[in-house]
Amino acid sequence: MRRRYFKFIILMCMCLALASSLASCAVYPTKADDGAEWDKSWEMMGQVMGIETPGDGLELLENDSVLTGQDTYYATWAVGEPTTFVNDEGKDTDLYAAQLYLIVFGCKDEESAAAAVKEWTETEEATYSVLQHYGEVCNGQEYDFLVYDVASETNPFHRGATAFTTYGEYAISAEVTCLEDFEGDPAAMLKNFLEGCHYSSELMK
Repeated sequence: MRRRYFKFIILMCMCLALASSLASCAVYPTKADDGAEWDKSWEMMGQVMGIETPGDGLELLENDSVLTGQDTYYATWAVGEPTTFVNDEGKDTDLYAAQLYLIVFGCKDEESAAAAVKEWTETEEATYSVLQHYGEVCNGQEYDFLVYDVASETNPFHRGATAFTTYGEYAISAEVTCLEDFEGDPAAMLKNFLEGCHYSSELMK
């Protein structure tokens, strides 16, 4: 079950109907924007991204396509085995030591994608206690990183890191959140994950 603690862009996607698995109908690009030949073993996010199997103990939980007016894709990975957590609504949910969420949100044009990322960034800054805000290049793609502490009595997560970027008409958010006793570095995990992300060169023709 998805938790209500996802930031608003994930909550927005949760309320929409889910399509069938992308894997069953994927049409693969031929080349990535970084020059690599497209590898069919990569996890697909529509026709936008291909993702290498990540390290740091991350295992894929789900990869969904969301039915909207534009194409939007959501996937999540987690570290370790789940434990049961009862949220403030009295509902049971699976809680992992660390979890990575990826949203690829289709917009009408590049300006709209940039505006979406700006809004997401402002929302994150208003929601969490941001410790660092800096630019990072991962596999040739520029990202805006925010590293934060979670200041909430109802959110079980302790800290995290988020990376925002745009690629053509797509606004992209990747986030790692973790529990207090998790020994890993969420920002380092996020960077390692993004180093294995490839963007379709065909989108930018």
